[in-house]
Amino acid sequence: MRKISKKKSSILGFTLVEMAIVLLIAAIIGTGAMIAGRGVLARARLADLLANIKDLATASRDFKTRYAYFPGDLPNAGTYITSNGGISAGCIYAPSATAGNGIVDTSTESDCGLEHLLKAGLLTKLDYDSANGKYIIASPVGDGVRVFLSVNTATNENVVKISNLPCDVALEIDRKFDSTTTDNTPFLGGAVIAHGSVSTTVAGVTTTNPDAPIPTCTSGGGAATYDPVPTLMIRY
Repeated sequence: MRKISKKKSSILGFTLVEMAIVLLIAAIIGTGAMIAGRGVLARARLADLLANIKDLATASRDFKTRYAYFPGDLPNAGTYITSNGGISAGCIYAPSATAGNGIVDTSTESDCGLEHLLKAGLLTKLDYDSANGKYIIASPVGDGVRVFLSVNTATNENVVKISNLPCDVALEIDRKFDSTTTDNTPFLGGAVIAHGSVSTTVAGVTTTNPDAPIPTCTSGGGAATYDPVPTLMIRY
């Protein structure tokens, strides 16, 4: 009796089981590559945000050295800054109770601070918000994240302020600046910052934590645990 051979169901010489294993391995590798790629992108975005913070602080200190006032707080700025098209009319104002008092303590001064730095040639990487007619520093770490100059009203200290930060990013920034090393210059220069002092503002209440993680911030927790963190301030 002639034996009837059983043919394997195959595709290009692979059995269906073998093909399934190959596809599973490919899917695992693809998923791993995708996760790794997201991690690299997240780290690159964080590095970009940290660079923005440091660049803004450095430029502000250099501006103070050059003009004797911080950007945004400089009265009659159009008289002193004439390059790059000069200062817009809205950012030229006479000395007053706020203009020239040493701190960037109004929304106008905060908005104009970036323009002063741009026109003075101390900052170049700025976006322009045509809808509101002002320069901004946006960040890809989260929707609506902005970096700008402001003041900690609880201490009357000038700060770099970051708004609407995802909690995990805010915690990472806190860890980066909560350090005694010189890696965070200019923030540790001249006793300007106490090892990464970070303040958060929630519901109008500002809490300053000189050497501690941001409180009540739980990644993925939503509004109840301040994710995103409404305001994070870093003294410079």
